[in-house]
Amino acid sequence: MIAPRTARIIDVNLNRLSEGLRVVEDIVRLGLEKQRLLAGVRSLRTRIGRDTRALRKRVILSRQSETDLGRGDRFDRTKRKSLEDVLLANFKRAEEAARVLEEVLKLSDKALAARFKAVRFRLYDLEKLTAVAVSQVKVQSAKCKMHNDGGRRVRVESVESA
Repeated sequence: MIAPRTARIIDVNLNRLSEGLRVVEDIVRLGLEKQRLLAGVRSLRTRIGRDTRALRKRVILSRQSETDLGRGDRFDRTKRKSLEDVLLANFKRAEEAARVLEEVLKLSDKALAARFKAVRFRLYDLEKLTAVAVSQVKVQSAKCKMHNDGGRRVRVESVESA
């Protein structure tokens, strides 16, 4: 039996982990269009969903989202200026959630805690691969992106200025 407060922590962090991975997946799929990276992110997200189905059913009854102190918009005031910022913020969100789950589950299920540790390190690996992909996309865009300026083609030197 999981104590109600512990169940709430688990519930919130399972949600945070899956939401963060969904955002990462969509940006990799539609923003970066990197098939192998997408396969890695999607595989991790779906495996976590499958592996935590029973746990989710046990902890959801402790959810109290209507009174959650983190519900207000003042709780998350991080300014994001680009899709890359959103991507990195959601990797961090997923990594932090995996760490919380790892630590809290050590109280009741050491095997599952160890699996969340493995998830956290897989996220670190995927974050690095994604950062490399973002850098490659920026370089490609800076080299290849052209725009029309009064009938003549002008090279765009920076993605930011495009």
